Amino acid sequence: MQKEKEDEIPADANAAKAEESGDESEVSAALDELKKEVGELRKALAARPVADIDAAAGRREEPKLTKEALAKMSQAEVARLDWNEVRRVLSAG
Repeated sequence: MQKEKEDEIPADANAAKAEESGDESEVSAALDELKKEVGELRKALAARPVADIDAAAGRREEPKLTKEALAKMSQAEVARLDWNEVRRVLSAG
């Protein structure tokens, strides 16, 4: 058992530290590269025009009801309308 633990520990502690610092520098270099790429992507995305596809999400705009529109409608179409809206349009004059 003692022999197994000794095999796991490097003989030279300085070699182990050098190996770790080498790994750390590789990781640091990789992170720097990623930061650079993210910065470039942000610049590219900021330059693109934004099309807000959700600008009217949840809104349902009904066509404006007018007296002229009412006059052109059939009785069945008028019957399906919101009568409060019809009264408002007719009373507006």
